[in-house]
Amino acid sequence: MIRSGIVLLCVLALAGCGGGNKIPDDIIAREKMEKVLWDMMIADRYSAQFLAKDSASRDVKKETFQLYESVFQTHGIRRDEFIKSFKYYLNRPDLGKIMFDSLAARGNRKRDELYKSQPKNPE
Repeated sequence: MIRSGIVLLCVLALAGCGGGNKIPDDIIAREKMEKVLWDMMIADRYSAQFLAKDSASRDVKKETFQLYESVFQTHGIRRDEFIKSFKYYLNRPDLGKIMFDSLAARGNRKRDELYKSQPKNPE
């Protein structure tokens, strides 16, 4: 009797823990959100490096938001979905940390690949 009670408690505890990382249906899945954020960072970087240099003849803010909209279209999401999902992951550090750490690692790998592909300067 006590043994079956302990087993039941363990099963209930495991079942309760299992749903903690379930993403609500109206939130972009972590893997997809990671891809969207990567593309958003690239769009932001492009804006900072290229659009901002020609800011006298451009509305940089408007063009940056157009780049963001193209990222949303590419991934088949809406701006409001992105914002809601981004806030969700910010409020869930257990899930957000995984995603942001993965993005940082990807950025570091890309940077390392870039530096390795550049020829060394002979001195």
